[in-house]
Amino acid sequence: MMTAFVVVAPLVAALLTMLFRPLDMRRIARIILAAAAATMPLTLVGRVDWLSLLFAGIVSAISFLATVFSTGMYSVDWGRGRAMWTRKSVYFVLLGTFWSAMLLVVLATNFGLLWFGIAATTLATAFLVGFSGDASALEAAWKYLVLCSVGIGLALLGIVLLGRVSLELGLDPAHALAWSAIAQHHLARAVPPAALATAIMLIGFATKAGLVPMHAWLPDAHSKAPAPISALLSGVLVSCSLYAIMRTSTVAEALGAGEVFRQLLLGFGVASIIVAGALMLVQRDLKRLLAYSTVEHAGIVALALGFGGKLGLIAALIHVVGHAFAKSAAFFAAGLVQSASGSTALSELNGLWNRGVSGRFLLGALAALGGLPPFALFVSELLVVGAGIAAHQWIALGLGAFGLILAFAALARAAIAIESGPLVRELPAPFAELPSGLSVGAAAAALACAAAIALVPWTGALP
Repeated sequence: MMTAFVVVAPLVAALLTMLFRPLDMRRIARIILAAAAATMPLTLVGRVDWLSLLFAGIVSAISFLATVFSTGMYSVDWGRGRAMWTRKSVYFVLLGTFWSAMLLVVLATNFGLLWFGIAATTLATAFLVGFSGDASALEAAWKYLVLCSVGIGLALLGIVLLGRVSLELGLDPAHALAWSAIAQHHLARAVPPAALATAIMLIGFATKAGLVPMHAWLPDAHSKAPAPISALLSGVLVSCSLYAIMRTSTVAEALGAGEVFRQLLLGFGVASIIVAGALMLVQRDLKRLLAYSTVEHAGIVALALGFGGKLGLIAALIHVVGHAFAKSAAFFAAGLVQSASGSTALSELNGLWNRGVSGRFLLGALAALGGLPPFALFVSELLVVGAGIAAHQWIALGLGAFGLILAFAALARAAIAIESGPLVRELPAPFAELPSGLSVGAAAAALACAAAIALVPWTGALP
């Protein structure tokens, strides 16, 4: 029952906010209620396992920052949109729905509820991706809806097959899809339906995670959505999909299909890192560059899980958390830059360092995504290399390192180009000042967390 309260809290908070009519009071109520919803996962300590609790914390922390950022950026109440979903009040209700759906994914105890949560995130975010109402944004939303629906459908097929395997193993039908119940089995050799079921589930969840070659929807959707939604899509929704893959990996190991599953993960991981790194080199838009960076980092997590072992799992978890905050900070900074300069085209963003806080936040975020110290991704990538060496996966490790070099070169080139040099043009009057300090504070908090997480491996907090 307590878990249900935690899941619905963000949506209820968004709905309650609509009861406040004065704009200033509504903004204050929105932040207070969102903060209350963000602390709700703390009530689950000791009630759910550590993995669910960790991901629930990521979801709530970054969703709260996205709410604060949105409240600061959208200081004027729109309410004049032609379509219902383009109104500010509806935006925050959709944001609350998205938040609740992601909590359902990471707090579910079986694949049925997990699948329902992932499907709910797709419906909520389709409207948020097309929020601006532009033709390109609507096209991105449609592509996102269609391709992710295919992935969700494949995942459902795999879950149905998994349920059949569970029943054949003698599990109670009420727990046939519960990974804790399935994990109690330790088969020495996989029955064919088990390997097929987990492989199909991997492909379905990998589509939602944006792994190559199922990544076609991600660059358009993440680049066309509003900045705080892009932060949630890249930093949190992809993390939820990787969480589903981790749960599937546990089941695959228990059913004797672990080796096949890890080989598939290695293939998806290497392909994602190399393809994304190469495509990052030719991007001309800041948000598309960050979107392809998400594909690369999802590939790194897949590679770590493919290496296996405790070191591989720890590397994957640190990378997921570090990337969640670093990528959120990057998209928040991109939103500040877009508000300040009116564009995200890299050719129009020279001299950002001298424009003020937005450019400096962006430089820090790019450094974090590039894996530079003192940020968490520096530590996690070192651990991934260690996991690869321990697993003796030299080919996958070498190819992954090559892709990392491509991605780092793309981020470094973009950072040097947009932070240095003279201003391309004077700032237009409407964008002369940065938005509310709430947005700047959210970006600063995300970037600070991206650095602080680097200390986690040395605290003994990991299992």
